[in-house]
Amino acid sequence: MKFTHFIALFIIALFVSIVADAQDETIRVETDLVTVNVAVTDKQGKPVKNLRLEQFEIFDDKKKQKIEYFSAETSPITYGIVYDMHPTTTERMTAVLESLRAFTKNLPAEDRFFLTAFNHYGSLNLDFIPTVEQIEKNLNFGEKTREPNSLYDAVFAASGKLRESKTQKKTLLIISDGADHNSRHSISDLSKQLKSFDVQIYAVIFDESQLWNYSDITGGDNRREKISGDASQLDRAVIQDLTLKSGGTTSYPANENSLGLYRIYNRIAQEMRGFYTLSFYPANTDGKWHKLRINLREVEGSKKFALTYRQGYQSSSPKKED
Repeated sequence: MKFTHFIALFIIALFVSIVADAQDETIRVETDLVTVNVAVTDKQGKPVKNLRLEQFEIFDDKKKQKIEYFSAETSPITYGIVYDMHPTTTERMTAVLESLRAFTKNLPAEDRFFLTAFNHYGSLNLDFIPTVEQIEKNLNFGEKTREPNSLYDAVFAASGKLRESKTQKKTLLIISDGADHNSRHSISDLSKQLKSFDVQIYAVIFDESQLWNYSDITGGDNRREKISGDASQLDRAVIQDLTLKSGGTTSYPANENSLGLYRIYNRIAQEMRGFYTLSFYPANTDGKWHKLRINLREVEGSKKFALTYRQGYQSSSPKKED
């Protein structure tokens, strides 16, 4: 009887130990694991495929790290889309919404997206692409609605929602002229938030100094008109800096019809699907910004390859002892 009792206690103790270890591992993964998505392209801009774990090296502040996790497989992506509608016209709105509708319709079933559309009267947060009529009905011109209604605030809110996504790959797509209008969050606040998790930021910036053709390629009267904008070179440089540091890009569309915009979004999706995913546990958590460098080793022709990835990460703060 005593022997049976001892065996039962041993099994219980073993079970508790396993659960505790699993919990510790879960906590470690959630708080410490640094994940980096890497695009590798050749000199023609085509993705380089079939690379292996041992062909990558990752350095954290010049210190080589052990790659704990590696994946070259296509994995689900969550897209957070921020559409800034001031200034805009019905023609531009139609082109943007139609291009987004075509893009999201052709996403793989496992991908997810949400849209934050806003102007100076308020914002809409949707998990579908609305029509122009729905936009105009819910963002009444001349009637104040809910915040955010400025660029940095909208991107801050969208990035917070995107951070909660469980997918391994996350993309923030900003469609704007680049100008902010009195956001409560500063660019420093926004930058800090975006540095706190692995997200690739892409931007489509409308250059208001140009005369654009808003008509869709499938029809229209080819009317050209100019929108008066207030975005400066500095405004656009701020957005471009955010995209660059995240491993994304900024596009200035030469043709603002729906097909041209769709091609930009589709190129972004293809790039995201081709990312290699690397993860490592940092040597320490000091609450500081750490620079990342990723190299290829023993890969033929790699000197002509371009590696695109986020330039660093914000380490979590040191844990306080009880």
